Amino acid sequence: MGTLTPLFLLAALSVGIPIYLHLFQRHQARRLSFPALRYLERTEREHARQIRLRQLLLLLFRVLALLLLTGAGARLFIPSLNGSHAPTATVIVLDNSLSSGLVVGEIRLLDELKAIAFRTLDAASDEDRFWVIRAGEPWLPSIPGSMDAARQVIEQTEVSEAGSDLSSAIERAVRLLETSNLEHHEIHLLSDLQNTAFSMSRPAVAQGIPVVTWTGHKPKTTNRALTSVVVGGGLTPIEGQRSSVTIESLKSISEGDTMHVPIRLVLNERIRGATSLPPGAQTTISIPSSGTGWVTGYADADPDDLRADDRRFFAYQSRPAPKVAAVGDVGVFVTEALAVLGEAERVEQVTATEADVVISANGVGLDQAYRSAVIVPAADLTLIPSLNRRLSDSGIPWRLEHREETGETSLKGQALPDPLRSVQASSWFHLTIWGDPPAPPRVIAEVNSRPWAVEGIDSFGRRYMLLASSLDEKATSLPVSTGMLRFVDWITSEWTGSSGLLNEYFTGSTVPVPSAATHVRFPSGREIEIDGTRTVRGTGEAGFYTFVRQDSILSILALNPPSSESFLEPIEASDLQKAIGSSVIPIDRKEAWDLSIYRKRQGPELWWPLLLSMLLLLVAEALMATSGPASPLSGLGGSFGRTESGD
Repeated sequence: MGTLTPLFLLAALSVGIPIYLHLFQRHQARRLSFPALRYLERTEREHARQIRLRQLLLLLFRVLALLLLTGAGARLFIPSLNGSHAPTATVIVLDNSLSSGLVVGEIRLLDELKAIAFRTLDAASDEDRFWVIRAGEPWLPSIPGSMDAARQVIEQTEVSEAGSDLSSAIERAVRLLETSNLEHHEIHLLSDLQNTAFSMSRPAVAQGIPVVTWTGHKPKTTNRALTSVVVGGGLTPIEGQRSSVTIESLKSISEGDTMHVPIRLVLNERIRGATSLPPGAQTTISIPSSGTGWVTGYADADPDDLRADDRRFFAYQSRPAPKVAAVGDVGVFVTEALAVLGEAERVEQVTATEADVVISANGVGLDQAYRSAVIVPAADLTLIPSLNRRLSDSGIPWRLEHREETGETSLKGQALPDPLRSVQASSWFHLTIWGDPPAPPRVIAEVNSRPWAVEGIDSFGRRYMLLASSLDEKATSLPVSTGMLRFVDWITSEWTGSSGLLNEYFTGSTVPVPSAATHVRFPSGREIEIDGTRTVRGTGEAGFYTFVRQDSILSILALNPPSSESFLEPIEASDLQKAIGSSVIPIDRKEAWDLSIYRKRQGPELWWPLLLSMLLLLVAEALMATSGPASPLSGLGGSFGRTESGD
């Protein structure tokens, strides 16, 4: 049982008044029995038990009448799943990620989830407060509003081609509910509950808040998808040289599934190759050489029930072999890598004045004319002051400082390029920014949350990249890894161009912007101006993002959906409780959903039956008080004899 005005229950203390009067406030007097009244006293004693019983009943009626009046004033109700509910703060987590575009029969999964969300709103009241979190578009704000505002947001929700992190979405929902002043909180999770959308390293994210979860979706389709497209084995094609594209398909969970999927390779809107691919396999298609410029393309498979993951985009800039100069003692590993790339005609080694990019050991040669520079510090601590002076003279706003930490740690960072993945650093300097740089620098790689590789524009308008470690085996694991050749190829080819985009990004990622770009054109054709953060958010469309300055194309970046969205297997019921918490409430039928949401239902209020019962009790009390046996001495002042005052 519940109450809508609990403070009124304090009125129940009034029942003490009749009890107090009954027990302690009887008229006190000295009793003097006249001999002639002894007969009446004996008669009174014979009826005393019946009189006491009537008095107790009268007391009970009066106490019950006060309690019923208190219950009516407190607006008591009996909880019922079929009745109205107490005002509730509710967060609707609607999963509109790529997998919600799956067509089941003739209905999209997202449309089914939206229909369940509308059932939540149909049962709502004006006193409820709602937030809607689109799990496939986590960059969008979630603003509290009424049920009508929530309905409008849900109606406008469409499938995003980004992935979803449901664990993060529920954590965000918990934080939103903490801002509400309503007593009752709920989270309604509407998703296909992909296993890949949960992080098992963050258990019990709901923190005891009821999470009513839709589990009615049961995938009965075999999804066939393309999971990756790699151009040139990870190395940018060079002008005039043939290259290749490697395509990989999604591995099927069904044993014995060997059905081949037809694949087409489209390059600059022309089909350049076709093949077929079984699940979990990869194939390589040769592509012809091209002239200088940007090349866009995609690999395409026959459509199935989930169309958005049947195409993978790619873009690269075909350019002449970059001219590179190594100035100073860059080390044997960089020297050998340049020699190998030179034999493959991927770089052309020239003098510093002719170079597109200068690889500078400890800042040597920064006083000469150059377009771009990659600066590698010396391992010798005594040479760092001279490097700092050269950086200052060149207008590069960074300084290197000796660090006190010891140990080995991995390079990390949102913009971490593929050649630096899994690289361990054991010796590095602290990079500290000084002064006011002409353009915001960008951190490419981090070590222990501090910059390890940074890029920017110096005060003379030249591009630079500065490392915090020397390129030898004592400082990092890079020189003795397979990534060394790719790293040198990247800094001499990919980085020397104007793109400055270092990595493969997925839809939904926050994308860094080339330093000279002013606008970005989305795959839909929408063009927006780049703000002061120098990043692009809201990348929920798969396709080509074109960075421009006025009418000039600076770079093109291809964004593809994360391959995790192609794995449609839902999370196991036992793992669902571990991922969300014991407060999860799985529901697989629409009728059961209606009965399970708004857990604090009050049912009909009881004030009118309580008041009616009180009136009946008062009538019964009045009738009992004016009827029944009276005391034989009642006509003598209510005493069993003559009374005297205390005088």
